[in-house]
Amino acid sequence: MLRCEGCRVRAGAFVLELGRLHIQPGEHCLVVGPSGAGKSLLLRTVAGLVRPEAGTVLLRGEDALDLPPEARRIGLVFQHYSLFPHMSVHENVAFGLRMRGASRRHAREEATVELDRLGCAHLADRRPATLSGGEQQRVAIARALATGADLLLLDEPFAALDPATRAACRLELAGLRRSLDLTILEVTHALDEAGAHADRIVVLSGGRVVADGPYGTLAARPPDLRAARGLGLENLFPAVLIGHATGAWCFVPPGSVTVNLPTVAAPAGAFALAGMVEAVEDLGPLCRVRLLVDLPGEPVRLAGFAAAGAGALSPGFRATAHFPADAIRPLPD
Repeated sequence: MLRCEGCRVRAGAFVLELGRLHIQPGEHCLVVGPSGAGKSLLLRTVAGLVRPEAGTVLLRGEDALDLPPEARRIGLVFQHYSLFPHMSVHENVAFGLRMRGASRRHAREEATVELDRLGCAHLADRRPATLSGGEQQRVAIARALATGADLLLLDEPFAALDPATRAACRLELAGLRRSLDLTILEVTHALDEAGAHADRIVVLSGGRVVADGPYGTLAARPPDLRAARGLGLENLFPAVLIGHATGAWCFVPPGSVTVNLPTVAAPAGAFALAGMVEAVEDLGPLCRVRLLVDLPGEPVRLAGFAAAGAGALSPGFRATAHFPADAIRPLPD
């Protein structure tokens, strides 16, 4: 579906380098990384809004560099949806087709089909300002699909929604992908929510791809520190903190960390790091505890779990994080 080979894209002083990025037909690929990593620039390049100064972009096996955006059969959905406030929902969905030369009648018919397919037919005569966030998001996707797009580029499309609506929209999107055989390239910061629906994660850092693979694999064993930070992983700390000889940094999955009162001894063979409780989140039978570890200089924080009602585990109190040696993942810089 999409192949970027040796692409170099310049935006002011920033340079995005895509040595090799391949997205297969029907794949849902997430692009993650810190702010300023080049995520949105990647989408704009694929959409044809920015031209690389070097390299190739192939869409469906054909050179796309000289294709204008409207000829690429790509739907681009931004975080704020960019719906025209003076148009009805039906007019918004038909707009792209009209701009491509479709007759008024054909554009109206196709818009009706897409609105019905996304369960939005009842919204056809309303204006965007009267819609909920979830409704606006569905209308924006309907507008993208009405033009015949089979590749959706999503730039934080769920960020403005409440958690329940985000979850519902993600399920709807997954159903659409299966039923319409869509390919999706999505920029997101909500990796914990989106990862379950994606086939792959591409991690950008400083304009470079630093990791590429299934979410479960990367989250459990990030290849290096840049990838771990790009994934937004917690529990990254200098290896010297535990006298670990391999790797400059370490990562421990939060699920492997147990937070206890200082009086509780560490299990045999486990590491122990003491600190101050910063936050406690009640999750029912468990509590998620964030600990500020005792260390001069840059703060180190560990997240772990404790049994609900485990004594004085509350902000401001001392506690100790325990984790087994085999949970430690050394990370090269």
